[in-house]
Amino acid sequence: MKKYLRRAWAEIHLDRLENNINEIKTLVKNPSTEIAGVVKANAYGHDDRHIAPFLEKHGINFLAVSNIKEAEKLRDCGCKGDILILGYTPPEYADELSDYNIIQTAVSYVHAKGISENAKKPVRIHIAVDTGMGRIGLDAEDITVCADEFEKIASLPNIRAEGAFTHYAVADSYAPDNIEYTKNQTEKFFALSDELKKRGIRPKHFHCLNSAGGTFHFDERSTIARFGIMLYGLKPDNMLDMPVKLLPVMDLKAAVSYVKPVKAGSFISYGRTYCAEKDILAATVPIGYADGYSRLLSGKASVIVNGKKAPVIGRVCMDQLMIDVTGIPDVHEGTEVLLFGMSGDIVQTADELAQLYGTIGYEIICGISKRIPRVIMYNGEINDVVEYY
Repeated sequence: MKKYLRRAWAEIHLDRLENNINEIKTLVKNPSTEIAGVVKANAYGHDDRHIAPFLEKHGINFLAVSNIKEAEKLRDCGCKGDILILGYTPPEYADELSDYNIIQTAVSYVHAKGISENAKKPVRIHIAVDTGMGRIGLDAEDITVCADEFEKIASLPNIRAEGAFTHYAVADSYAPDNIEYTKNQTEKFFALSDELKKRGIRPKHFHCLNSAGGTFHFDERSTIARFGIMLYGLKPDNMLDMPVKLLPVMDLKAAVSYVKPVKAGSFISYGRTYCAEKDILAATVPIGYADGYSRLLSGKASVIVNGKKAPVIGRVCMDQLMIDVTGIPDVHEGTEVLLFGMSGDIVQTADELAQLYGTIGYEIICGISKRIPRVIMYNGEINDVVEYY
């Protein structure tokens, strides 16, 4: 098996992904609702060239990405199912959309018209509908006007309007007003569906469910449930109690590069923000904010070393950080450090790290940089190593 630089690396556990797929399938109560795997942003940092084919192998034949380059990459690595671009693609790429058999989101009539005018052959589209997210799509506030716009788009030459979708703003919240907001988004969306049916327009797909929607607001009228963050073992919101058991697919690891005793009164790292109150044993770990381990975790986070927690001390540097390993036996150069993920019975998720500095687990896993090799694992064995440079 190919060697990799054991400085810092991310293990991607496909067996845990398999667990998450099976758990998610139990949430989709309507057999006619198709599960879509969201693999944008390099499969949320997990390496899309391995994640996407694995999803197809396990019966998820509808994939969603952010942009045309992500979509083309999936085709180039052998994905055969439907691929939906959730975001904007400039109209001049119309022929590439057709050539790669990719479904493009039309964000407006003007956008769809531009695609139509640039297309030499039919382009498959789903039309975005704004029911309260306020991001992209036809405004659903007036259903009649929205249906008029939809009909105009569907009638454009070289446009195949195969579906429509909306996106929830607060489906990951238990707050009563947010639950009501999500319900209103759903009803607006399917009111549009009803209006289109009256006009004889019946797109194959009408979908509204994201991870939180599919879990807490499942609606059998949605022909697709788009699962993203939950596939990778994180929660849509860390405060939610999940009805399924998810496992973190990514373990972020590094190897200790240096160990030294530190005298009381000594300072560690930039800015002298940390001063040892007593004699300690400190270790340096060669990972930092250029690898995606945020500087905002300085003095807040802990890592796992030999099954025990070791606090991060001093400021996280671009390429290194320091930890207090006092009392942890057998720490030496090369000792493995878990920054987040699973180690035996110990689980420290990216969600938990995110809470320490006011962000979300999505940002942490998506932010692991491409200088971190992805080590693809299945049942404890290395299947492949992906090094981006």
